[in-house]
Amino acid sequence: MIIKIRYKRDGKQIARKIDIRKNISLEELEQKLRGRFDISYDKRVELHFLDEENDRIVISFEDELALILASQKAPIFELIVVDNYYTYPKVAKSKPGEIAEVLIQSKWLTTASIIRRDTKVWGTWIFTDDSDIVKALVHMGKIELTEQPPQYNLIVSLRYLPGCLKYLGSTNEGVSSEDFGPHDASYIIESFRTVALT
Repeated sequence: MIIKIRYKRDGKQIARKIDIRKNISLEELEQKLRGRFDISYDKRVELHFLDEENDRIVISFEDELALILASQKAPIFELIVVDNYYTYPKVAKSKPGEIAEVLIQSKWLTTASIIRRDTKVWGTWIFTDDSDIVKALVHMGKIELTEQPPQYNLIVSLRYLPGCLKYLGSTNEGVSSEDFGPHDASYIIESFRTVALT
């Protein structure tokens, strides 16, 4: 089927028609669009759809995309590059409810990162917003680090939450987080994805 994608670059709107399978996955479509519009993987993108009631729908799940492709003959989407992304070890700061994406380069994904004394993590599952992201990922059992840098980078999505009166530390996967509180802002690790080195 044919879909139309609108994308703004340097203040100008570009529109392209793209032929896709009706059962294309969200990840496959994102990869196709990144290639078509030459958008690097260190930038976060969102796919938006404007429905009949002029509501803007952010396509975040497979079933949302499938419903639109099944119900529309020639849907029109807008591809948005989200600017709130960071490169680790820069600490992201955002408002509660916002999502920030953090690019963690391969060189930081080694066992040396969890024995560093200049970084700490406070809390369990919900962390203070100044907690080290690599240590938090390991503490949650999300990633395993090796002595040598892997052949990929990570892009981690952090969702910011209000602060907590108390953060409880714990030990898991060889990483000990600490008690703290109160603190004015928190994050949870919502998702992450690997990006192969080029």
